Amino acid sequence: MEGRKLELIDDEELFDRFKSKKDIDAFTVLYEKYSKKVFAYCLRTFNDRERAKDVFQKVFTSVVEKKDTFKGGSFIAWLMIITRNYCLLEKRNKFHYEEIKDNSLISYGTEKNDFMLADFVRKQIEELPEEYKELIKMRYYDDFSYKEIAEIKDWSMAQVKIKIFRAKKFLMKALMPLKESIV
Repeated sequence: MEGRKLELIDDEELFDRFKSKKDIDAFTVLYEKYSKKVFAYCLRTFNDRERAKDVFQKVFTSVVEKKDTFKGGSFIAWLMIITRNYCLLEKRNKFHYEEIKDNSLISYGTEKNDFMLADFVRKQIEELPEEYKELIKMRYYDDFSYKEIAEIKDWSMAQVKIKIFRAKKFLMKALMPLKESIV
């Protein structure tokens, strides 16, 4: 087993090697595999690079410090639950509204209409109920699969699909004024 490349070992075994054998290389593989996903989630939550960096660091510090609390199962689900909890904690601790910043748009359209459209859609997403907003961001910003969302939220696949369908329906209703102005 020692001859196997670390990249070929599943996440749970890598984390177990880090936990039990203090294998830093195993942890490094996991960090490199998931750091972008964790940072993207933090950035989408706050629309503020500095706050996202702070929470990102807290997440991975917590993973190292609390490695013994991982009881098995899906490593990515455990990691994203930690990420989500730190984001929620940071939001609760910081009682301020996020500014709308030009660099936090969904896309960076070069045309004025693209810019305005992206800004309008982003604002509508931010106005969704918290659960719907989180699901839309997880699925379409962070590119989580339905299965990953189910593991993170501790829901069945059916629940995830239904809730995402409802979130999209809610968003489409909010975007109706845009559709009517185009037609």
